[in-house]
Amino acid sequence: MSGIVRYDTGYVTHPGNCRTVNQDNLLLRRGAVDGQDFLLLAVADGMGGMARGEEASGCAVALLDSWWNTELPALLSAGGPDWPGLENSLAVAIERINTAVRQAVTDKGEPGGTTLVLAFVYGADYRLLHVGDSRAYLLGAGAPRPLTRDHTWCAHEIAQGRLTPAQAAVHPMRHMLTSTLGVRPSYELDLARGQLGPGSALLLCSDGFYQEAEAALASCDLTRPAQTVLDGLLAGALRGEAADNLTALLVRPFPARR
Repeated sequence: MSGIVRYDTGYVTHPGNCRTVNQDNLLLRRGAVDGQDFLLLAVADGMGGMARGEEASGCAVALLDSWWNTELPALLSAGGPDWPGLENSLAVAIERINTAVRQAVTDKGEPGGTTLVLAFVYGADYRLLHVGDSRAYLLGAGAPRPLTRDHTWCAHEIAQGRLTPAQAAVHPMRHMLTSTLGVRPSYELDLARGQLGPGSALLLCSDGFYQEAEAALASCDLTRPAQTVLDGLLAGALRGEAADNLTALLVRPFPARR
């Protein structure tokens, strides 16, 4: 997709059918340089069962919002972002999130942590960074394509050939995370680069959302507004068990009218 690109965006967040507290948080920021829009999107899922999960995910999106205001402007120009500098700057911001959440946990004496998946989109190009099991998908013709890999014990065992996806789906350790923010000094951070083509869309979501809605992603009508698509997916998810919080962001690019 060449030329000036615009974005149609939507988001949903819901506590689900079984929980009263929503430990998910999201961020959607939009700007423009020389007529070209750009976006920062993030989904953070506070770790279930931890007293400070909602505070951990809130800290993550608040620090990313601060990064948008204070760090990003120096990385942008009319020719586009300084992509290597932007990738490094976001990695540093994620390190700050890990430190801040760990410090808050120490101060309050209660456990807390969060996953994080974020995307920076400029024109048709995107960068993805993630820790944990919140996901990004590329939607379009055919089956949805996962752009992230889960940092979970089951995903590791599947990659090693010791577990099948069917076994993992019912395994008692299927929710065990191997990398998160705010729990330990170190964590695993993945970076992915790509482009959005005509008719495609980028979806970021928490595990509660994709556990209920993944089967419906292939049939999404991406000619409809992004908010309409997400509203329909959420409604379908809530007709199921929806035992966890559900959060998602959707971006649909389209060429600017001349």
